[in-house]
Amino acid sequence: MKGLFNPDGAVMRALSDLSTLVFLNALTGLFCIPVVTAGASFAAMHYVIMDMIEDKGGPVIPEFRKRFKENLKNATPVWLIIMAAALLLFADYRIIEGGKLGLPKLMLIPIYAAIFMLIAVYVYVMPLTAKFVLSTRAVFKNAVILAIAYLPKTFLMIAISVVIPFVLLNSMMLLPLFFLIGLSLPAYFCALVYLPIIEEMQRSKGETKKGETEGEISSELKDDIKEREE
Repeated sequence: MKGLFNPDGAVMRALSDLSTLVFLNALTGLFCIPVVTAGASFAAMHYVIMDMIEDKGGPVIPEFRKRFKENLKNATPVWLIIMAAALLLFADYRIIEGGKLGLPKLMLIPIYAAIFMLIAVYVYVMPLTAKFVLSTRAVFKNAVILAIAYLPKTFLMIAISVVIPFVLLNSMMLLPLFFLIGLSLPAYFCALVYLPIIEEMQRSKGETKKGETEGEISSELKDDIKEREE
């Protein structure tokens, strides 16, 4: 029984991680106000979660604030593009679903496909923005490449990102959990999936030969990147 509550044991580690996720969820939600800063907030959340999984985490508030400030410049345009695309797809969906223009419902199929593609890109965009210094173009290019190259993991992360919030938001009993872990828990589970990919990118970046462009992470991902300082 003593071993069960050992500070270094699995139970206490899980409770510690859960409490961090609850705190991080509140921070992320707070820094999403106004909406334009949500990209930097999500990127900061992903960075803190990656550090937490790798046992590099320090005090959450200073680390989150540091990463939030770092990501304001790079994450904001990325987030605005994603938001604009999402709003456009939602408007198209409402127009076709409402039937006011007499358009066939079959036209919803490409809308659903575009929504899937947008989410597939999104699940990689924020981790990449959090971990590396990339141009907006490079973020989306690399996100598309990774989404295709790791398709099974992409499907899994999409399921995690959609199912958990959907379940929490559509049950009055579970709704309070959304305000506790509705943002951070899906990000945590996704991080368990994408972190090996990020680590592979870091190894590839470090193994570039002398004379190659610094930050060239692989033959498929040709954008120059700079890893954020620890």
